[in-house]
Amino acid sequence: MSTEPPYLGISRRKLEERDSKIPAEWRISMPEDDDNLLGLPRSCSLLSQRELDITEQNDSVALLEKIRAREYSSVEVTRAFCKRAAIAQQVLNCLTEIFFDQALERAAYLDDYLNRIGKPLGPLHGLPVALKDSINVAGIDSTIGMAAFAFKPVKKNSVIVDMLLSLGAVMYVKTNVPQSMMTPDTENFVFGQSRNARSKYLTAAGSSGGLGALLGIRGALMGIGTDVGGSVRIPAYCNGVYAVKPSSGRLPYHRLQGYLTDGAETVGILCVNGVLAVSMRDCELLLRSISDAEPWLYDPGCSYLPWDSQPLLERPLVFGVIWEDHETTPLPPLLRILRETCDKLRTNGHEVIDMEFYKCAELAQNAVGNFKLEGGKALDGARSLTGEPYTESVKQGGLYPCPEGTLSDLFALSAQRLQLQTDWLQYWASTAKSSRSGRPVDVILSPAQSCLPRPHDTLIRSHFSRIWNVLDYPAAIVQCGAVDLSKDNVELPPPRGPMDERVQSIYTKEKRQRYEGFPIGLQMVGQRQMEAKLVKVALLVEKLVR
Repeated sequence: MSTEPPYLGISRRKLEERDSKIPAEWRISMPEDDDNLLGLPRSCSLLSQRELDITEQNDSVALLEKIRAREYSSVEVTRAFCKRAAIAQQVLNCLTEIFFDQALERAAYLDDYLNRIGKPLGPLHGLPVALKDSINVAGIDSTIGMAAFAFKPVKKNSVIVDMLLSLGAVMYVKTNVPQSMMTPDTENFVFGQSRNARSKYLTAAGSSGGLGALLGIRGALMGIGTDVGGSVRIPAYCNGVYAVKPSSGRLPYHRLQGYLTDGAETVGILCVNGVLAVSMRDCELLLRSISDAEPWLYDPGCSYLPWDSQPLLERPLVFGVIWEDHETTPLPPLLRILRETCDKLRTNGHEVIDMEFYKCAELAQNAVGNFKLEGGKALDGARSLTGEPYTESVKQGGLYPCPEGTLSDLFALSAQRLQLQTDWLQYWASTAKSSRSGRPVDVILSPAQSCLPRPHDTLIRSHFSRIWNVLDYPAAIVQCGAVDLSKDNVELPPPRGPMDERVQSIYTKEKRQRYEGFPIGLQMVGQRQMEAKLVKVALLVEKLVR
């Protein structure tokens, strides 16, 4: 008589626990046409017109202004986003932990505080903020998609949660991640697979994919995710929202749940917390608010980085453009929108110069080498406790299983990375020789990846994202256009190799229609720890392309 592996029973219990947190009166049915679900929060009749206005007509900055003006209470804002997140969960499978009751209690406290004291608790007073599952909230599980971590509530908040609370934010949900948190498709054997609100055929991406899906349907206006190779930026790109991955040292990262052996995340390429939001000014708000709260006093990994609130110098900017990664050719909608954005920049007096994707292959090799150093020991140890296999996306990812690296390997990779960072500093400075003004580029503009959002379980690696983690440069996703098949229905060039064949396979003539109108974000990259400048330039670009 066969006995099922323990992870299956744990998953059933965990799903039952999560789903029980959605009130019966907030239950909805999946519509008959279950492909594009963006309109479902409005058509399902669960939200009042006022709740629709709260969740659809504001970004975080606007909503906070209305809370401070007492046009909306924190309780009604929190209830509106709890209801919308409940809708999102039922159709997108994007949530892991639901704590609506605690959120509403917190919101009531904030309303009382505003009434008694006469001013908000902090710059995020009353704003619901969603979290990636790896971010710890005391008393709640950080399962990160592994049955071995289920039903083991953590004892302490992550530092970033403590800081968000001190700034007035409301925590209400945690969101789904892939097994290993090292693949760009959010699927695990505890919670299952998350999907994209715009199409059931397309991934929500990863590893902050549940968070991206939730923001894509506006079940949140802002969320905190993590990024070591694109895990904030790719979900933002695939779900049509904005994001900023800062350099290490900007946002607190202490006390997160991870997949690596204790201490492994403190060396090599550092994972960072980043922000996803429905506007770039929301991203700026989060980064500025936490920087102003001096996170270096609470997290030993944070650098002394006061936020630079000075406006950009009133001069034309220099934009460097990277068009391709030497392995794949970006699909026609991406190249068109990149060209159109460059044209708008030139029309407004800015300078645009082409750049090489300098030492791309060496940077990619260094990234993979660093990612494999720990050997997947902690992941395999957790899997073995409950009999979990690898998910399909982990199998395709090519990282695990792998042998554990040695201390000599770490030294060699660190030396190579330092040299690559030095080479890039020199290359960035050398762009001054190519500009008419004689100044180096202010920021780099590139595709977020070569392809459009992928079908589930179709892994297409992207050098455009992980390279900047190796260099520790901040990077942002800015929405710049949309697929328009009246312009983008063109012949594809011959594929450059196997990976380019994968890119082109999602844009055959039979599959193109599913992407009509799909939002396209471009990536912007700044120099290390210059997040304030990057965000200011991103705001400028966002305004120009509207």
